[in-house]
Amino acid sequence: MSYLKKFMSAVFISIIVISSAGALFAEDVVNSGVLAYLGTTEEEFQNGLDELRKAVAPLVPEEDRTWADEEVSDMLEGFIASLVKTRRVVKFYDSLLNMQMALKSGKIDEMTLPESVGLYLTTNNPDYGIQFSLNMLPSTISFGFAGDNTALRDKFNAAIKDMKKDGTLSKLSRTYIDELGTNEPARIEFEKFAGAKTVKAAVTGDLPPIDFIAADGSPSGYNTAILSEIGKRIKMNIEVVSINAGARSSALASGRADVVFWYRNTEGFKISKKVNNKKSFMKDKAEDVILSEPYYEWDTDLVVGRSE
Repeated sequence: MSYLKKFMSAVFISIIVISSAGALFAEDVVNSGVLAYLGTTEEEFQNGLDELRKAVAPLVPEEDRTWADEEVSDMLEGFIASLVKTRRVVKFYDSLLNMQMALKSGKIDEMTLPESVGLYLTTNNPDYGIQFSLNMLPSTISFGFAGDNTALRDKFNAAIKDMKKDGTLSKLSRTYIDELGTNEPARIEFEKFAGAKTVKAAVTGDLPPIDFIAADGSPSGYNTAILSEIGKRIKMNIEVVSINAGARSSALASGRADVVFWYRNTEGFKISKKVNNKKSFMKDKAEDVILSEPYYEWDTDLVVGRSE
């Protein structure tokens, strides 16, 4: 065999060995869908998740050892171990429907959703199954307004405070979320006030049963019930408009909507005493948007995937 042939053979064999070694030590990857946060980019979100992965790695015990932080709950141990073992590659989606289609087609392996949304989807769709429960993501929903619309924000705040005080918020959340089961949320009626100002309120249908649009196009669910009750209390006519979740801030800026729902993580990941990412990369903010008092909150997200 000539020198050139020997050299090329050696290079070819080296490539095979290196490729095999790369495959052997290749990092497991899970493609994860998330509803887009308006205050951060997909790249920033990914970098934050990768940093979190590095931070939790020391917590995972080696063989015959216990967890490095006694505050880590049993519920979190499986998620943390999975987070270290696999790298979650995040894909933002502007709508739940598009994210569901991506899951069905295999473009993503899982969706991360608020607990009530994940339970609603898995209860009503046998194709979905819960993979993880993440009780470390304190989040809230408020109403968002254009930055100069403080008068309307203050009216909403006064109504929300009264609804908290008299138990209306709790009653509506039980009816439209906690006790809903497999039922579709009832259609909501809005009281009309002759000569009163009309407030255009945007819903997206991306967080059922919180933010829900029925098959016939009728807005329903918890958010819509809250809007109906607020309309009665502030004596204004509520006109519901449907928008894409990613268009919330632009809808306010353009005047297409006077108020939108605003869903955000409030404190970052709270995994344990040693890992508490106060500088959350899960931002949902936008310039020139002001927020009402929160009217719904949760501490747990669910990671939902295809049923096996």
